[in-house]
Amino acid sequence: MTNITVDPLSALDEWHRIVTQLDWDALPDLLADDVTYHNPGQLEPLRGKDAFVGTLQLVFEIFEDFEYARRFSGDEGYVLEFRGRVGDAPFTGIDIVRFDETGKITDLVVMIRPVGAILKLGQEVAHRLGKV
Repeated sequence: MTNITVDPLSALDEWHRIVTQLDWDALPDLLADDVTYHNPGQLEPLRGKDAFVGTLQLVFEIFEDFEYARRFSGDEGYVLEFRGRVGDAPFTGIDIVRFDETGKITDLVVMIRPVGAILKLGQEVAHRLGKV
């Protein structure tokens, strides 16, 4: 088996494009089959493409004025700073993204602050899922 090495910046640019254009149909192609997603609302991570894509689709139906602000890189991956709103609650956050050698996302950690925005997001997710 040949190891294909993809420029991680190209993969990161594709992630950025998918998220900002809400191109959810293209997202599975960017994800490793066993991708792990650590969302800010729960301790246990979600695993697999379906959980990853479904959660992001739902969250981005709720986010308003979402935009990326800055990008940082290191040996472990990339950090993307973002901001937006959930209703009248502004937030700032980061995505910590790791890619494999083929340019697939293997791990995403999302952190958002302040806690009021997280609570509002959780309430809206629960409402949309019919759990409230």
